[in-house]
Amino acid sequence: MQDQHSFRVGVSAEAVRLARERAEIADASYRNVIAEAIAVMRAEGLSDRRIAAELDVSKSSIRAMAIGPEVDDESAAGQIEALRFGVWVDVAGMSGQHFIIEDDQLVSHERMALHGIDAELLRADPADTAAREYLHVTTGQRILVYSQERWKGRPDEAAEDGWDKRGRYRIERCPGLEEGRCADSHTPLLLGEIGLREGDDLFGNGWPVRRPTAHQVWKLLTAAIEETFEIFDPSYPELERRRPGTTPRYRARPGNGVPVTDSRRS
Repeated sequence: MQDQHSFRVGVSAEAVRLARERAEIADASYRNVIAEAIAVMRAEGLSDRRIAAELDVSKSSIRAMAIGPEVDDESAAGQIEALRFGVWVDVAGMSGQHFIIEDDQLVSHERMALHGIDAELLRADPADTAAREYLHVTTGQRILVYSQERWKGRPDEAAEDGWDKRGRYRIERCPGLEEGRCADSHTPLLLGEIGLREGDDLFGNGWPVRRPTAHQVWKLLTAAIEETFEIFDPSYPELERRRPGTTPRYRARPGNGVPVTDSRRS
């Protein structure tokens, strides 16, 4: 009897192995999400005691939970990231905050190529500035933030170092991504729509009036978009830690425990 039905033993063992693997992936995804949530709440000025109450966990566990798991297996890491990202997508849909941040690793020239936007700089000097794209999970509409310039502007033979140190960020609406060919359907999103002023999209010290750096302007524009459209960015505390600027990521609202500052620069 044992030899006749031995395949059942093998299938049962494989099922347990697969269930364990999926449970480990789910657990790692949970640990990533809770670590991001803790980082965001800390950045918003909440104490660990308050965070523990919000997350319904013990205060003594917050320090350990604030560190996401390390994953060496590339395949498992991809599955964990997909599940983690799916959680934020689902929350965006359920909460009515329908925009999510997608493919945040792409810089400006990569974002432009994805949408078929003609590059104004040579391939040897691609626009290396930070970019961001917001996807509406219900309609598929997108908002793009990118620059045609590098962080030091455009080539200028008359300049001492060969660059004019002037750049501008562009914000565009896309009705739906068609890889490499939807640029003609894009329309501009005006600064006034997100509570900013004329000139807030300019960066570099080559202008008649000195402007903030490219990264500072990227922070200002994306923060304004996220505040206007109520877009949740779980990565912003980590971005601030890695690439600090002279202005905060978001202008704090009165009463949240964080000093109120004005992140605009003239």
